[in-house]
Amino acid sequence: MYVNRYLSPLIVYYYSWRMVLFSLFTGSLSIFVYDYLDWKWVAIPWLPVSLVGTATAFFVGFKNNQSYDRSWEARKVWGAITNHSRSFGAAVRAFAAGGTTPVSPEVRVIVYRHIAWLYALRNSMAQRTSWEHKDKASNRQREALHRAKEICETEIAKHLPETELAELKTKSNMATQILDRQSQDLNLLRQNGKIDAYQHVALQDLISKLYDEQGKSERIKNTPFPRQYATTSNLFIFVFMTLLPFGLLPQFLDLGEKYMFLLIPFNLIVSWVFMFMEYVGDISENPFEGLLNDVPLGSIVRNIEIDIKDMLGDEEIPERRKPYLGVLF
Repeated sequence: MYVNRYLSPLIVYYYSWRMVLFSLFTGSLSIFVYDYLDWKWVAIPWLPVSLVGTATAFFVGFKNNQSYDRSWEARKVWGAITNHSRSFGAAVRAFAAGGTTPVSPEVRVIVYRHIAWLYALRNSMAQRTSWEHKDKASNRQREALHRAKEICETEIAKHLPETELAELKTKSNMATQILDRQSQDLNLLRQNGKIDAYQHVALQDLISKLYDEQGKSERIKNTPFPRQYATTSNLFIFVFMTLLPFGLLPQFLDLGEKYMFLLIPFNLIVSWVFMFMEYVGDISENPFEGLLNDVPLGSIVRNIEIDIKDMLGDEEIPERRKPYLGVLF
């Protein structure tokens, strides 16, 4: 997630240089074929080009709205996970340990297992899918994504007993099985008289809510943005950017042939606006792939871990993640 007030010019350049080159090429090509090849017929009327541009703007706007909805829903899901995690840690400590510090080993196991669940779910969100972007990620972002998997595996091993970890590694969905273990341990606490029936129901309700948020997160991760919208949007942009300089030719010829070369910079500006709108939606449609504007899962999980370990009175509290070059991963 980019946290500076304005995008860096380097970031704008990184996402724009291809479209700039294409625009310069089409603008120069239109002048070349009109003036040097004497193909006067390429100066097409502006009206059909403007109609294509209007339709493209509406379509790209619709796509951007839907992409933003996916991104914001993902952030709300992990905001709910944050709230439920704090509630779960506080409730387990209050119900089973009576709010005392240090807490009993069985309570610590449950709370630490929850931290492992957070990293297991984070790890599943870091897995690559066939529809996610690989070409739009910088080297730093690819490195951060690769390191995220290693960090998650290390943290999971640190917060789970060895025997339990070995068994969970054989499961296809570790996060789901961890929550199931939590339910079994809560049942043992109830049978041993450590918590009463009301407390058991309250804690199990929190487990159910965590299951709900996990399912929502997995749905966003494993369901691609409809490819027909993404493909059609790119096609419309390509058609419009190709036609644009030929539609602008008559407008600048009306000013005089010596002004014809002004077509190139104006074609560049209009094309850049449309193509950058398309890129904004395109890089926002998968909020868990580790790109510049995606949900900062690593920072969210770390903040939850800090809060929970503070509740337990642990001495070794990890530090909060800090932005790197304005990006919070």
